[in-house]
Amino acid sequence: MSQRQVKRKIQLYFRRLATNLFEGPFTSSVSGPRGMELDEIREYQPGDSLRSIDWKTTAKSGRLHIRVQLPDRRTPVLFLIDKSGSKRFGASNAVKEDIMFSVLSILAEAAGESDSPMGLLSFTDRVERYLPPYMNQRQLYRLINLLKRDEPHSLLTDLDSAFSYVNGLNLRQSVVFILSDFIAEDNYEASLSLLSRKHEVIPVIIKDVREDELPRAWAFLTVRDLESREMGVLDLSQPLTRERYLERFMRLGLDHIVVDTGEAEGVWRDRLANFFNKRARIRRAVRR
Repeated sequence: MSQRQVKRKIQLYFRRLATNLFEGPFTSSVSGPRGMELDEIREYQPGDSLRSIDWKTTAKSGRLHIRVQLPDRRTPVLFLIDKSGSKRFGASNAVKEDIMFSVLSILAEAAGESDSPMGLLSFTDRVERYLPPYMNQRQLYRLINLLKRDEPHSLLTDLDSAFSYVNGLNLRQSVVFILSDFIAEDNYEASLSLLSRKHEVIPVIIKDVREDELPRAWAFLTVRDLESREMGVLDLSQPLTRERYLERFMRLGLDHIVVDTGEAEGVWRDRLANFFNKRARIRRAVRR
């Protein structure tokens, strides 16, 4: 599947998501300058914001009139980018960080063409950078290129600090993509649960085949942790521990995407498209 087809399926998801978020049995128009489109101009009523006064109509009629606008139906998108040391690991031609930025570029382009305001938060064991969801596609691309060259202040990972930071922000309901390998302290379920209740959360797991499989042998392998820089020993006669984050996602009802460094780009692009195509169909069914 081409990159253009992938973007179309992601854009379809964003359009249906925006419709679901703002549809309801009540009137959705708002008075004031915060909406995107003008709905009507009517006489001022007690409680209306003075900032919404239409002075031209008021001067012509001699009575106060306000502008009533439709709410902003665009869905804000926030990308959480893991910049810890383990992203520099990879079994094939690409390390995890390379794949992560490729996925990010496709998601950002699709969201940008859907006119969604976008923001970005990069993190390690602390928040490295944060820009709220107001950027357009061109602005976000400039930031992504800057982020590729950024040297983080730490190599460690703390997902809880990133999730807690976003939970403390005054963001309206958004789509939050978490791009990470989820190799981190097991301390973030509560903050992730709260985040998923506030927003539409989509984890994108960037992984490498050697994190799941190693040659089985009666031998030991000396390894260095890319984050802590500590040396350790792996017993190749024992299977590797299964990822606990998958069980956590199931408990929280979170769908997720897995992208492997050893896969051809076309393979994970198709998986990305199928993921959003399925979510868009579900949202369409919900509307009916």
